[in-house]
Amino acid sequence: MPVRVGVVGCGWFGSAHARVYRTVSDAQLVAVMDVVEENARRLAEAYHVNYYTSIEEMIRKESLDAVSVAVTPQYLFQAARDALEAGASVLVEKPVVVSKEELRELEGLVRRASGLFMPGFIELFNPAVSTAKSLLEGGRIGTLLSIWSRRVGRLPKKSIGWRIGVSLDLAIHEMYVQHHMVGAPPSRISSYTANLLERGEGEDLAIFLARFPGNVVSTIETNWLTPSGIREALIMGDEGSLVLSYPDQVVRIESAERVEQPRIRRREPLQGELSYFVDHVRKGKDPEIGFDLAKEVLTSLFEGLERRLDLEG
Repeated sequence: MPVRVGVVGCGWFGSAHARVYRTVSDAQLVAVMDVVEENARRLAEAYHVNYYTSIEEMIRKESLDAVSVAVTPQYLFQAARDALEAGASVLVEKPVVVSKEELRELEGLVRRASGLFMPGFIELFNPAVSTAKSLLEGGRIGTLLSIWSRRVGRLPKKSIGWRIGVSLDLAIHEMYVQHHMVGAPPSRISSYTANLLERGEGEDLAIFLARFPGNVVSTIETNWLTPSGIREALIMGDEGSLVLSYPDQVVRIESAERVEQPRIRRREPLQGELSYFVDHVRKGKDPEIGFDLAKEVLTSLFEGLERRLDLEG
């Protein structure tokens, strides 16, 4: 029997979830939901499924096994809570929650829930990330020393009603990728943030500095100021470096002697993410990319924001 799934949130990313679920062999897209009925109706008509404006009603009437939650960040926790309490397994897109208080409450919900929980850490399903991880573990650049990550662009989400800053929008991706590369959360982390555009809530620029176990030092640079979108990481060891481009799904191995670029089979990261989620729901097995990982990553992010460097004066 296929896993019966629904999508909560019918914006651009919820629409992407609906599209990709149709390609997952063990999944059956059954329904979509949005508080704006017209949005829900439009997406439902595109995929010939039912639509709702209530999460609980959708899960109950359609006997859903699982839902994707892809709503505006400030509403992610509320939607995840409603879905978990209705008994479904839940995939919640980043940033999952927007505060430490929501994270604590979500932990209680997840521990009591009958369904599974998974964060939408999509770059962990990028073939370039898995390739870089394999190369690192295989010793291709020697001992890991440092990671530098940059994720920048020009589209402040404030303009479309997101009440968060660039840290929860962009830096979180690099936080979980760095955690994945090292295999542990940072032992110490701090940040510098600034609201340079002076429009709406949240910071437009954020730089995180961290030290991981093994004396691995990392930097994360994010902003909503750069005209062109850049998504890249530099992973440095004592025998070479890995240069990772997320959009191109490319990894270069650089050393003093030569530069190599292994062939990587391209795959849509969202397809990998949803397939992984559906497979674990079908098996009734908690995913490794689950709440504990989300808690570690978000705790690090919130801790970094609390330890803000003061560069004024």
